[in-house]
Amino acid sequence: MRRWILALAVIAGSAPAAAQGVALPVAPGFWTNDKETCATVHHGYVFDGKRWGALYYYGPGGSMGPSAELEPITQARVVAGGFTQMQFGGYDGVGYLRIKSLGTDRALYRLGAPFRDEIQETDETLVRCSLASLSPKMKAAMKRFAPAVVK
Repeated sequence: MRRWILALAVIAGSAPAAAQGVALPVAPGFWTNDKETCATVHHGYVFDGKRWGALYYYGPGGSMGPSAELEPITQARVVAGGFTQMQFGGYDGVGYLRIKSLGTDRALYRLGAPFRDEIQETDETLVRCSLASLSPKMKAAMKRFAPAVVK
């Protein structure tokens, strides 16, 4: 019996960090480009405390979907420039995804992608949309794919 309990304790202790939540410098919720309007947006990013990724409707005018590409964050660490780098599934290669808070409900999202002999960086300023500000269609997508944020 003791061996069985010990085995369960070892398995529980080896769970990935994402299972316990991840500290990012931004609040959980739905994030979109600062040029979008929360009431009409049909694409953005979701952070639910454990996962980060895209949530979107596709097709003409966002008429199809929804679809989500949320991945568990296995590690987050502070890097140069005040950014926090997210790592997914043990991968820590040349490319990267980073986020930095710009104050309440604003963030700078940086994508670093390898290209020939350099890393090309793309920055996107994001705003967090409250659930109340989203369209009924996007609220339904949030409830389906990120229920921890909706509660």
